[in-house]
Amino acid sequence: MAMASSTSDPGTVEPLDHEQLMTALAAAEVPWNDITFLEVTGSTNSDLVSKATAGEAATGSVIIADSQTAGRGRLGREWESEPGTTLSFSVMLAAPAPATQLLPLVVGLAVVRAASPGEQATIELKWPNDLLVDGKKAAGILAEAVPGGAVVGCGINVSTPVERLPVPEATSLALHGIEVERTTLLAQVLIETFAGYDRLVEAGYNPEASGLLAEFRRRCGTLGREVRVQLPDQTSVTGRATDVDDQGRLVLEGPDGQQILSVGDVTHLRH
Repeated sequence: MAMASSTSDPGTVEPLDHEQLMTALAAAEVPWNDITFLEVTGSTNSDLVSKATAGEAATGSVIIADSQTAGRGRLGREWESEPGTTLSFSVMLAAPAPATQLLPLVVGLAVVRAASPGEQATIELKWPNDLLVDGKKAAGILAEAVPGGAVVGCGINVSTPVERLPVPEATSLALHGIEVERTTLLAQVLIETFAGYDRLVEAGYNPEASGLLAEFRRRCGTLGREVRVQLPDQTSVTGRATDVDDQGRLVLEGPDGQQILSVGDVTHLRH
């Protein structure tokens, strides 16, 4: 997959080009046909969840914000995104209840494919869906169930300079020499998202038959590692991550045997 390069050095501020985005999506014939652009919002996920709950959103609905003041992450964490250097967006995808846990995998893989830098850096997913570049977090994904499917939100540090990053473990694409315009990256993520989603739907939401699970396993840097997983109740478990099952859950082999985890915050300990 080819991407247009740019001069997105760390700290570069780029406005989103709405017309360029819509032209790229139309050319790819992907049905993102309900797109809302916001200059600033608290959380694109909160906004789209509200629309979906009210019956005003369906597959094809997208909310994009140039800046978020109360972005939402796993385990109730909040974060902010600065205008011009990050991407913040949420999409609505329909699926039967058992398959909604697969939808963040679809989006995570779309981000990996869209941001793939070739040999410039090691880019991989950390279960459940953080994007790591050379071991540091450059993007995060959060899915929230809504009637008829899920809202999947994504935040990507595109050209955030090191002094603006929230924690030492964070990074941005530009800090690793990955040069891509924000508009180009967003268009490609949305195109790849719908392509992956369409394959999943065509396979009857079967992640094996669609190829989703095989690709996720290949791209997931968590598998084969010793990890610590913080659970929603603030307890944690440790063990070796051995697989991701057909519901997108992490299979952990630990001192007390095998555990199947559907949610948690993973820390990679060692190979």
